[in-house]
Amino acid sequence: MFKRLLALFAAGFVVACAHVPGPDAVGQDGAATWQVAGRFAAGQMPLDGGVESEPVAGRFAWQHSAAQDVLWLIGPLGNTLAKVEITPVGVRWQDATGKRGEATNLGALGASLAGIALPDVPADCWLYAHWRNQDINGRDTSARVLGASAHGWKFTYRYGAPAPEGWPLAVEMAGPDGLWMRLALTEWNGISDPADQPAP
Repeated sequence: MFKRLLALFAAGFVVACAHVPGPDAVGQDGAATWQVAGRFAAGQMPLDGGVESEPVAGRFAWQHSAAQDVLWLIGPLGNTLAKVEITPVGVRWQDATGKRGEATNLGALGASLAGIALPDVPADCWLYAHWRNQDINGRDTSARVLGASAHGWKFTYRYGAPAPEGWPLAVEMAGPDGLWMRLALTEWNGISDPADQPAP
């Protein structure tokens, strides 16, 4: 179950890494770039009333540029669990055991690794909460998206310091078949949450 959930999280996370303009930074070549980091947890609630398996949890680092996205999944002890590279022509991944794989597209990766349907939503849409009006379920008094739905998944957002303007502090996702994922962002384009820093 651990490997399936790890694959699920990796596939689900990167399925949303479609090559779209990033929200903030602009690199030297004029292309939009951004990077975020934080903590993740992913799991699956049993639909038959059974006991939930142990969720997968750890940290992540994600770098976006016009040429590619690179996602690292890091275990609770700081070890790299997997690295996934996404380019316009395909997806490559490698896990901690050295096992490698490729897929022609992100949908195929999700199906082959996890065997389940995952949300095919661009990164700016779900991570940065840039949704079409018809997908939005609610906004706060500052007009920030609090909830959205797409492709059978529901997304919920929390905002506040120290996240920069427009970036969320946390994203929660609930999908079909009891699937769920949670991200707590702790770094946005080099701005870090002081509470997440190790003690001196």
